[in-house]
Amino acid sequence: MSVAARLPRVRRRGGRAFVAALVVIAAGVAVWLLLSSDDGGNPPAANDAVPLGSASVERRDLIARQDVDGTLGFSGASTAPAPAAGTLTRLRDEGDTVTRGRSLMSIDAKATAWVLYGTTPMYRDLGPGVTDGRDVRQLEANLKALGYDPGTVDNDWTSATTDAVEDFQDDRGLTEDGTISKSEVVISDGPARVGSHKVEVGAPVQAGSPVTALTRTTPVVTAKLDASLAADVRRDDRVRVTMPDGSEVGGRVTHVGTVASAGQDGDSPTVDLRVALDTNRRGRIDGAPVSISLETGETKDALSVPVTALVTTAPGSYAVELAGSRRLVPVTLGSFADDYVEVEGAGLTPGTRVVVPR
Repeated sequence: MSVAARLPRVRRRGGRAFVAALVVIAAGVAVWLLLSSDDGGNPPAANDAVPLGSASVERRDLIARQDVDGTLGFSGASTAPAPAAGTLTRLRDEGDTVTRGRSLMSIDAKATAWVLYGTTPMYRDLGPGVTDGRDVRQLEANLKALGYDPGTVDNDWTSATTDAVEDFQDDRGLTEDGTISKSEVVISDGPARVGSHKVEVGAPVQAGSPVTALTRTTPVVTAKLDASLAADVRRDDRVRVTMPDGSEVGGRVTHVGTVASAGQDGDSPTVDLRVALDTNRRGRIDGAPVSISLETGETKDALSVPVTALVTTAPGSYAVELAGSRRLVPVTLGSFADDYVEVEGAGLTPGTRVVVPR
């Protein structure tokens, strides 16, 4: 089979994959040029002026990868509004994490926007006389977690619930009326991370106006993936992510879009890609660039040599030199990955030594 016919297997990457394959082959051509000399059309297999070593032919799994530019961020983005009109006198720093029972900000020197955990939005004020509901249970669960005793945690508001709310208010210097206003609470499904501020301390705010972004503390990477590559990437695929400081962490694909967006300036259409990191190490930088290394194909147990072992014998024809014999063995190329190439050639078996430049 010709090299041209095998190229699509190298990296199922459309036009960019083809270019990547050609770059790899060009490396082999460069090696041959280094190893060859002009000798009347019959060049020797090696040039003594070039430092040479050897490598073993081996069977290995070749995992094809594609690097994609991404952006580090955080999941669950939302906006925290001002609970009341007034002057913003305190605001948590960008990047801070706010846990249950703590406030996000102060308006007119009064702490407000208390973080409580849950998934049910605060759609009404909660106090004595309210009807049963999941929001009551959610509030009681938070009070109990904070060390207050609301009695049995259930959907029913009781006098014990009122007492617990008053204790919560007393500890925070709030009016002890036993009622939690929906405007003074921020519901989060866990610790809330403060994102970019919409206004600065000292600015006047109106009730309901946006004050700061909020996210979960879970780091997430987002990217635009060439739509032609989407079929090669699946939910739960393992990836490697190079962080802004150059370190590498593992990750998992959590979402591959199914609706393509048109590219700009002639670029190919893309789909959304999201990746969850294996670590919560995140720093304070939101929007930092990262690189995602995606697995796009695997050839199991491939008979392989380093790419640098390839020499070109004619346009589109390749060979490897057997170590110690100066003999070239023609090879047919298969998959490329991680600087190795799959080969087929007469007499090549695992353990055969081939020449490579040092």
